Amino acid sequence: MNSKPRFSQTVKKETLAEQVASAVKESILAGEWQAGEALPTEPELSAQFGVSRAVVRDATRMLIAQGLVEAQHGRGVFVTGSPLEAFSDALLLALRRMGATVWDVEQFEQVILPEVCALAAVAATDEEIAALRELAERNLAVIDEILTAWWPADKLPESERERFWASGREVVQAIFDASHNRVLQLLARPLLPLRKLRYWEDETMTLAEAKRRERSYFETALAAISGRDPEQARRMVRERVALPAEAIEAMQATRVGDVPVIKVGR
Repeated sequence: MNSKPRFSQTVKKETLAEQVASAVKESILAGEWQAGEALPTEPELSAQFGVSRAVVRDATRMLIAQGLVEAQHGRGVFVTGSPLEAFSDALLLALRRMGATVWDVEQFEQVILPEVCALAAVAATDEEIAALRELAERNLAVIDEILTAWWPADKLPESERERFWASGREVVQAIFDASHNRVLQLLARPLLPLRKLRYWEDETMTLAEAKRRERSYFETALAAISGRDPEQARRMVRERVALPAEAIEAMQATRVGDVPVIKVGR
């Protein structure tokens, strides 16, 4: 006598609204509908799917809950942009609740950036490297301008502090993009804003030395990628992102999202 099999799960029956929402979602994920583009009207979707307008409304509510679309009063339903900014905020909140420090973010960068540059050394095209170099020079000019106007750096107002770091962040994002790894490209966007400017409290440091320090960071990454040798790229960047003990100590004592003050030679 055959025993009856026992199943722990049942087959889910999708409602019409869930089927419509699923079809629209797949179209959005496939790139058939771009961010900011309006979806067909409720009557048009009703006709296309052969369902009632009530079903379309229910499907739209599901898509809104998933963050894929938004309803604009009097205008229609539009595909939303990337939710990565909200994810970055949520990630920062979660890290702060965990008691994470600036060092946790810095240490992650020390682990991942050499690997990203090693991948880019193989995958980036000559055109991408040229564009990356041009972008770095443009953003370094911004950093140079800010340092010149506000030196010493601890005088930076909040708006200039963000402009300073945004310039560097744009270059680092381009480095991640040059890896041609979709996961790294996507993850860089919410992760990069976690890294904030840091202050080096060093009375002996001159403005020229501060500028050289900023330039060295990007020039090392560019040279590593341009060399087309992943092992050498990995080694060069790993050495460049290494920090002295006083920097690590200051970062470990600063909660994530805040600005560490690194006291040199004390």
